[in-house]
Amino acid sequence: CDTMKVMMTTPNSKRECLAIMGNYESYHLQKWMRLPVAENKPIQSTLPLRHVSKSHKANGRSTQIPNQKQTLRWWSILETYFQSIDSVLKELRPLVEKVAVDNAVIVMVCNHGQSELLMNFVCNSRAKGLDISQVLVFATDIETKELAEGLGLTTFYDEKNFGSIPSEAAKRYGDRKFMGMMLAKLYCVQMVSMLKYDVLFQDVDVIWFKNPLPLFQNTSSPLYDFDIYFQDDGARTPRYAPFSPNSGFYYVRYNSRTEYFFSVFLRMGDMILASGSHQSAMNQVLSEHVSWRGLRAKVFQRDGDELPGGYQYNMRSGKWMKDYFAGKKNPYIFHMSWTQNKDNKLLYYKQMGEWYTEETCIGSTAKEIVKDSVGNQTVATKCCLADPKITCHYRDKPSKQPCRQSPNIDKGRPSFW
Repeated sequence: CDTMKVMMTTPNSKRECLAIMGNYESYHLQKWMRLPVAENKPIQSTLPLRHVSKSHKANGRSTQIPNQKQTLRWWSILETYFQSIDSVLKELRPLVEKVAVDNAVIVMVCNHGQSELLMNFVCNSRAKGLDISQVLVFATDIETKELAEGLGLTTFYDEKNFGSIPSEAAKRYGDRKFMGMMLAKLYCVQMVSMLKYDVLFQDVDVIWFKNPLPLFQNTSSPLYDFDIYFQDDGARTPRYAPFSPNSGFYYVRYNSRTEYFFSVFLRMGDMILASGSHQSAMNQVLSEHVSWRGLRAKVFQRDGDELPGGYQYNMRSGKWMKDYFAGKKNPYIFHMSWTQNKDNKLLYYKQMGEWYTEETCIGSTAKEIVKDSVGNQTVATKCCLADPKITCHYRDKPSKQPCRQSPNIDKGRPSFW
């Protein structure tokens, strides 16, 4: 054949039919289910099939459509963004040029409530001798800007667009503070894309074992020809189909397709307000652009060794993490996703043996940290440990050393060791 069309679906799905019909050409898959017209009601086998959205599940639930209030709110946010974009890019450009190597920049976004995780990324990398000079931090408050600069990082603070974002840490996935940071994640990558640079975006709860950039920049690699690369989130629900990309760690190669992708995503940001998730919204736009514009997307295998995260950490069998502690895995990074809040991320990293930050620095501002310093001490010299601080917290979570005497965090689960 000269043209091949590919449809992906879960094999051996119970009571699922596939239909191929002759008609005018379509590049979208329709989904029909025996669901009641009333919302959030489960499948009833006696009902006729009816057309539903691709996110509908057997229980009748689906991803919410932005309502008028959310759309108008997003338009108001965009008005500020569009009115300031020329001056913002003018200020941002020299900072991007300063850190870029081979046209690539590592972008992180952080508020003061998450600053301990940013600190640990820096301290963890320093202890391992890893070069993080390509990192550009988008600080959403002045306290984070001062902390990041004290850690030796190039930092950008845009008060016009970031000034209203809460500085406190989110208490849980999807709350108001969490959503504020999700909007900041959208802004920062779109801005750098407009400046025509490649971007490695990562959340602050990522640590490195080795620099991940060669994974995406090796021109002799069979994977080099993709436009955008993602860590696999691990979830397999309709909400994240068909890619399940984790939007907390991904690499974007600049070209016209990726620039337009982020431009469209920016304008559809009310989807984040409706869903409470940057990741879910991004996946929907990604799916459309792969089909519509030929965007080439690569998601690394969930069961591979390159880019592990919360899926591996929370596996009931514990096999992946046990192999990791035994030295049988050689990952580039670890992403502490699938975790309810910042406090748990800290505890998990501590018992994993990857916490390199002084306790006295947690929750402090740069001024408080260096207040009583002697000589030219910085945030980095005051806060970074040469060796990890390993402590037990939960017996049922992966740990570098056995934590059998600690309590469970998940009811009914056995000890990891």
